[in-house]
Amino acid sequence: MKTTVTLLFLLVCMSALAQPQPAPMAPTLEFVCELAVQISPPLTVGDTPHGLRRIIPITGGTVEGPTIKGTILNGGADWQVVRADGVAELEAHYQFRTNDGVLIYIKNVGLRVATPEVAARISRGELVPPSEYYFRTVAKFEAPPGPYAWMNNTIFVCSAIRNPQNVLIQVWKVK
Repeated sequence: MKTTVTLLFLLVCMSALAQPQPAPMAPTLEFVCELAVQISPPLTVGDTPHGLRRIIPITGGTVEGPTIKGTILNGGADWQVVRADGVAELEAHYQFRTNDGVLIYIKNVGLRVATPEVAARISRGELVPPSEYYFRTVAKFEAPPGPYAWMNNTIFVCSAIRNPQNVLIQVWKVK
């Protein structure tokens, strides 16, 4: 009897596995906002065991989106390591105040990948088209209870553009 039940169980499992599975559904993205982050010149620590360490002060900026607007506050920074292969690993911590007075913290982690020539042009303050480099991040927001609490439980991906006067970060909610 035990052998019969085991065989029956295996046949049911094999039958379920043989059934065509639905194709996986890719998540969709919903635009949330654009951060126009103002920065100061980098503070260069120099070569470290991890790469060239830079700290880029964040001095202000704006947040503009369909349902959220605000001002980026002075006092954050982007702690960067430029690896031996030239890729910049980014980790920025800063905050903004919404137009309705709510303070929201941001941690943004990502990569900027560029050829040495493109990286040099960006460093000189040239306007380089974003199609010439890869600049993507994952943002984590922390908001207090209230109208922006949904941000605490959402994954965000970002596409960024390095301009001479700022960094534009386009933020997308993964649905």
